[in-house]
Amino acid sequence: MKTLLSSLRNSILTFSLIMIYSISFAQQESTVWLTINDSKDVPRFNTYGQLFAQDTSFNEAITSLNIKEVKKALSSSRNPSLLKVYEVTCECEQEDLYATLSNKVSVVSKVEYGPDYKILATPNDYGLNTNHYALDLIGAEIAWNITTGDTNVVIAVSDQNFEVTHEELESQYIYYDATNTESTGHGTAVAIMAGGATDNNNFNSSIGYKSSLALYRMNINEILNASYAGADVINLSWTSGCDHSTYVQDVINEAYENGSFIVAAAGNGSTCGGPQNLVYPASYDNVFAVTSVGQNFSHQGVSGDANSTHQHNEKVDLSAPGYDVLISPSDGWEIVGSGTSYASPMVSGTVALIKAANPCLTNEDITYILKASSTNIDAFNPDYIGLIGEGCLNAGAALEMAQDYNQMALNFTESLSCGTDGGSIEVEINGGTAPYTIQWSNGESGLHITDLASGEYSVIISDANGCSKEAIILLETAPQISFDAEIQYVSCNDFENGSIDLTIITGEGAFTYEWENGMQTEDISNLSAGIYGVTVTDTYGCQVSGDFDVKQPDLLEASLITNPITDDINGEIDLTVSGGTTPYTYLWNTGDTSEDLYDLPAGDYEVLVTDDNGCDIILNGTIENFSSAAVGHINDMNILIYPNPTNDFASVRWENKEVSEITIVNTNGQIIQKADVSLQNSFQTYNLNAGVYLVYLEGPNNMIYSGKLIAQ
Repeated sequence: MKTLLSSLRNSILTFSLIMIYSISFAQQESTVWLTINDSKDVPRFNTYGQLFAQDTSFNEAITSLNIKEVKKALSSSRNPSLLKVYEVTCECEQEDLYATLSNKVSVVSKVEYGPDYKILATPNDYGLNTNHYALDLIGAEIAWNITTGDTNVVIAVSDQNFEVTHEELESQYIYYDATNTESTGHGTAVAIMAGGATDNNNFNSSIGYKSSLALYRMNINEILNASYAGADVINLSWTSGCDHSTYVQDVINEAYENGSFIVAAAGNGSTCGGPQNLVYPASYDNVFAVTSVGQNFSHQGVSGDANSTHQHNEKVDLSAPGYDVLISPSDGWEIVGSGTSYASPMVSGTVALIKAANPCLTNEDITYILKASSTNIDAFNPDYIGLIGEGCLNAGAALEMAQDYNQMALNFTESLSCGTDGGSIEVEINGGTAPYTIQWSNGESGLHITDLASGEYSVIISDANGCSKEAIILLETAPQISFDAEIQYVSCNDFENGSIDLTIITGEGAFTYEWENGMQTEDISNLSAGIYGVTVTDTYGCQVSGDFDVKQPDLLEASLITNPITDDINGEIDLTVSGGTTPYTYLWNTGDTSEDLYDLPAGDYEVLVTDDNGCDIILNGTIENFSSAAVGHINDMNILIYPNPTNDFASVRWENKEVSEITIVNTNGQIIQKADVSLQNSFQTYNLNAGVYLVYLEGPNNMIYSGKLIAQ
């Protein structure tokens, strides 16, 4: 009884379709698409309801061809050039319409035949097989083990009308154009194949499982409507004709670039005159074209019958079950049908699962996955190699490949914070699709953020497909660096033997050192006196700086005063030392180690002065003997000292040219001045302190003359 009912309903459906096509043919209604660049040249209805154009030649065409309507063909496009495309409909032969508008109307350009929409299905009515092969053939259960889909993923089905009260559709659709009044059988069956209700104890499972359905009319403009409404995949189980249209290609490109994946039935063999011929929209670029195989992977609907094939040509991308597959064109009606119309939604439903498993995939990624994961069926189809796509749809393998394919992975490299700043985070992005948008919780937007204090930082990274990853990074504070130093001062003034021995007290990791003098070692030596700055850097890039003062003693200096031997005083040496580092030690050539010497005989004396750091200096002095016992007298010297007394300077003059040396001594025996006066007969002294001075002139044979000079 059920078989009889199915046969009756199928006959009714077939008759209805024939009637629709017959009526359309009788009316001889034809369409073309063309471009009108200037909106004022677009024909419009006047107040009398007549179509009228400002251009005379266009008006003549309206009248002669019985043009009934001129309207925007692609009103949903956002491409300015496509918004200038108009659909012209007449009750005339399409060839006449094309020729007239192409050759006789100057305000139009780029005339093309309009789409001829027909469904792609050949249903038959033999009995229901509840264990139908299609889902098993494509590995549906394996796919569902990975994901059963996502209601946020939308499959748009552009087709004839849909029976939305069907038990398999009523819970699945999120959009339906209620003005769609065409036959419901084909659209209903296709929509259920793609994303009908599953696991509901009714009819059959759908590969699309939990996906949502959006149900659109069967025309080119609806592709744009579906795409801009957010459709993830668009199924086209119909033909728009056998000729390529640049207008339609532009529409396809627009939807594809908007992110919609477009799947179309390749054709049913007789379509466009033979299975090797191209059928549109399946043969457009950026459309994934699907042809049919049966349960044994054969492309021939009847084994051995080359005339029982669906389309096979270089534009076909993949095969899927399309012969004798279980369909439900109406609620309560279950039959098997054949056609690429039913192979196409199997791929569309699989694409929906792929997008649910990995929403970050591009259309190019999905195309690659479908083809690369497909089952090789060349051995079953030796006559069709290269003409039925890469192989047969393998949903299970496709989902296994898709779940990890081109997934965005984030790797972080952190440098600990140096207290209030100094930390950094760098992120490396693998996978996804560039360019990336990066937004940190602190407002930064780069791959590398720096000068960070310790704390929690979150980042959201989105790729060109709108896929995003979020991560939270806890940046810790690096152990604080502290150090001390043992400083060795320079031992002697202007020496270079100072040193700094640096010791790290707290901190972590390997440290680097940068001294202001260019040294990069922890300790530095052979230093002259001065300030030495250092910057210590730890493993995390944290830095601490410090200055160290390498000091030196004052210059070691010494002077001595010798007191000659006179009648009143024995010889003495008064040594004065300054600078260096106390205490000092003394070593005279006499063996004495005291600072000053007393009761000295006449002669030459030398002393080595050494400070506590070993710095030393050598001085020499001479003790003269000016006692009367040791002094002879120079006769006929005629010595003159003047002015005497003096308050500033005084001159000493003599006649004897043999005088060799003059010495001026104060009353304490200290030599105030001493000079070689050989070949002279005068000497001038000045700036004498008030007091009494003895003037000694040394002549030949150690003869001495002494005189007295008073300074006031």
